[in-house]
Amino acid sequence: MSTMSAESLKSWLANEPVAGLQFAHDELVTILAGEHAGMVGSLISVEQIEPDVIYLVEVDSGFNVPARQADIERVD
Repeated sequence: MSTMSAESLKSWLANEPVAGLQFAHDELVTILAGEHAGMVGSLISVEQIEPDVIYLVEVDSGFNVPARQADIERVD
């Protein structure tokens, strides 16, 4: 498990592009798979970048749940 550098996290939180990350801070997403499938929430952090990118999603119920980058999609 590899986490982001403080510099990369700071850039992501400022909505600047970061290599390997497909989604922006505070972007609204739907979780597609796993225990929380179907829930909608905002991206609030990046928990790890390797081997999979895992974001922390604040869902509508007020809980924060981890979600793999491959298991989320933008809400239109």
